[in-house]
Amino acid sequence: MRYYISAFALAILSGISLNAQTWAGLSTYGGSDYDVVWGIDFRGDTLPVILLQTISYSISGSDEDFVLMVPSSPQWKKVIGNSGGRDDWAYKVAWQTTGNIVVGGTWCEDGGAGPGSCYPPLYGFLVQLSASGTFIRAKHLDLSADWECPASNRVTRILSVWPTSDGGVVAAGYLLYSYQWLFWCFPNDFDAFIAKFDSALNLQWIRVVGKVDTNELATTAIQTTDGNYVLIAPSFNEIWIGKFNGSGTILWQKRYPRTYYDDGLGKYLTWAKPTSDGGFILADEIDGPGGTSRDILFAKFDGNGNLVCGRVLYTFQHDVGIDVVEGPDYYYMTGFFRNSDIFLAAFDKSNCQLVKFRYVQSSADEFGITVDISNNDIPYVGGSTNNGAWSAGGYDGLIAADSGGVDTCYWRSYSISNNVLSLTNSGSWSVWTFTHTPTSYFVATQNVNVGVNVVCGLALGPEDDSELSAEEKKINCRLSYALVGKEIRIKVVGETDLTVSLYSVDGRRIFNGHLKNFSGLYRVPVRLRRGVYFLHIVHGGGETRDRLVVR
Repeated sequence: MRYYISAFALAILSGISLNAQTWAGLSTYGGSDYDVVWGIDFRGDTLPVILLQTISYSISGSDEDFVLMVPSSPQWKKVIGNSGGRDDWAYKVAWQTTGNIVVGGTWCEDGGAGPGSCYPPLYGFLVQLSASGTFIRAKHLDLSADWECPASNRVTRILSVWPTSDGGVVAAGYLLYSYQWLFWCFPNDFDAFIAKFDSALNLQWIRVVGKVDTNELATTAIQTTDGNYVLIAPSFNEIWIGKFNGSGTILWQKRYPRTYYDDGLGKYLTWAKPTSDGGFILADEIDGPGGTSRDILFAKFDGNGNLVCGRVLYTFQHDVGIDVVEGPDYYYMTGFFRNSDIFLAAFDKSNCQLVKFRYVQSSADEFGITVDISNNDIPYVGGSTNNGAWSAGGYDGLIAADSGGVDTCYWRSYSISNNVLSLTNSGSWSVWTFTHTPTSYFVATQNVNVGVNVVCGLALGPEDDSELSAEEKKINCRLSYALVGKEIRIKVVGETDLTVSLYSVDGRRIFNGHLKNFSGLYRVPVRLRRGVYFLHIVHGGGETRDRLVVR
């Protein structure tokens, strides 16, 4: 008689997780100067594209430019920008539905006062490349030129780009509104904007939103499941949200005042993402208890801009949420807490309850700036680190993939305090309509050898010289395993005694092997068929259990 054991029961009996997480380690990118990962996007293609804002690499050798990397086959890395004392700063990158890549940012004349300094005017830009990294076109936006003041006071900055279903892109940012009186030009305030472009980056419409004599910064424009467009402006003491139809007509707006901690350093740029139910989620910051620190803010809104639920996370030091993404099981958020520790938080989709809070263990400073989900439903966090053991010098760009709740290599769990978020809708902003014609220009692209230091685990590309696959599971820095096709492979660095057992979904053991003082690559001698299996590995560092699905 055959006894059938359910997968759920087997998981409880043997300690196997039904939601085992594959991950690909931690990698850093950069040179001897300041480098930081501002964007990573898995959407629209099977390949990730990574945006590295860099001072270590440039077209001319002295300007500030940016690097795009597609670190999987066909792999390429290119530094992109202009020479002649011009700085090109990029903030977000996105795959278009056409298969091209679009980057949004701003450029200016180098200020000569160190990293991040420049002379006005600041011009917004969109740069479009093919999937192989070939330059297609670029558009230069000088939105403030349509107001009253000369170039010396003009600012346009694009802070996000998002692919649209018609092959185009929607962008968000802010411009400096200035006015002229007699012979003088007076900078007044920043206003937010949303702009819709077609697949060739021709501007179709633009809307400016804000209030008089205050600064409004829009960081996110997205297309929601109903085909309309949402602009999110988490500006200082409030969060403004507005929905626009395909022609740029505003359908509704919501304004949520909130307290904001102002220490003179300004507001951190924070972003939102759409959700599969037609709403969206937002990472942000809010004034901490007693007005002495910043707290992490996570908020979920429905398709009408109503707050559904949210959480405030805090440590009584500076804690800030920066970016979010929806996964199959959770909403994820990254940023920094305790002043300088990168984190990845997971929230229940039904009520925003905090489920997991993880951080990268390091004695140095790490900051999370971007997060996205891979095709294998793995959260990847991008940001920066100045850990001397991990970087080539200064700050390096960092990519860290979630370890699925297992304390291994560098991810650790942390019990952070958190409360339910409460915000009340109140007030509105003005919306202006005007026309603008972006001009075309050219940017150079050059192949670049961006350094990579694989700290632990598999890099996103072949730098790791991995013999396994992009679905490696890391037990520690010395042992990893993967399901490659229908074969299980285990890689050991150094020597260890190894016991490998494999079970079918009904609990039958179909393989058991022992290896003494093993080192190298071991291929489990079982050709798997389609189905669910359970793997048990005993090794020098302990043991692991996993659920494998063969398709």
